[in-house]
Amino acid sequence: MTLEEMEKRLKASEDALKELGKRVRVTEDIQEIHEVQRRYVNALICTEWDDCADCFSENAKVDVYLHEPVTGNAAIRKWFKEELSKTHAGKEGDVLVHPVIELDGDKAKGKWLLYMMYCYPRTGQSLFWVQGFYTMEYVREKGKWKISYMNWEERMGLPGGGPPTGLF
Repeated sequence: MTLEEMEKRLKASEDALKELGKRVRVTEDIQEIHEVQRRYVNALICTEWDDCADCFSENAKVDVYLHEPVTGNAAIRKWFKEELSKTHAGKEGDVLVHPVIELDGDKAKGKWLLYMMYCYPRTGQSLFWVQGFYTMEYVREKGKWKISYMNWEERMGLPGGGPPTGLF
């Protein structure tokens, strides 16, 4: 093999390695976004409001069905504790499925389907299911992926809409 042939092979190997590095970065970013979304939903299920808020960026916006939009991490933290806690008591079963993530550098967009099973508190018996979509945006903030925008819209739920009352 000539020196010229070795240099070409080396260049091809370097290019392939660089491309693989990009693909690994994309895969890791998607996994980190999945992780922040799972951490958020797990904290939501357990009504760990500070842990929920920790998943959001400093300038995040939350726009959730039947609630006024909220902007900024401090306001979002307060909203979880003072507003969402009135209709979400941690006695629901939440199932998050079908993630679709699109990356764009240090930003990303995602869409997830959420099923919420409401149950009778004394027995845990299922009463009904609600289905809705999360439309999300994410940002890499200080090296970590955070939620920068969250919208949840009910797709199927109780007749007449709105959260159930009198269950808790």
